[in-house]
Amino acid sequence: MIRLVVVTAFLFSVLSTGLVVVKSRVQDMETQLTALQKDIKEDRTAIRVLKAEWSHLNDPERLKRLAETYLHLAPATSGQIASISALPFTEEAERPRMARQPAPAAQRSGTPPEVASRGVTP
Repeated sequence: MIRLVVVTAFLFSVLSTGLVVVKSRVQDMETQLTALQKDIKEDRTAIRVLKAEWSHLNDPERLKRLAETYLHLAPATSGQIASISALPFTEEAERPRMARQPAPAAQRSGTPPEVASRGVTP
């Protein structure tokens, strides 16, 4: 009978200690959850403010007014527009460029090929 009482008391104390440990962990996690929820709420508020500011900054009327004030831009005139045939292309510029000789090999001193092909020394 005494053994049963001792074993029962031991199990009760182990389970009580375990319960206290689990309870403290749960309270810590709830505190973290509350802090994270608060951070999420603050971030959502900041996002709403930034979206409103973005809408204001990208307002077409505001951009037009700023462009007129600071850039002094004017619409393009017909004299500024040219056809492709009027551009001074040469026959060589129209063809894709081909390498006339291979790039120099990398130096034996351990210089990477991209640095050696430019002729740059470290």
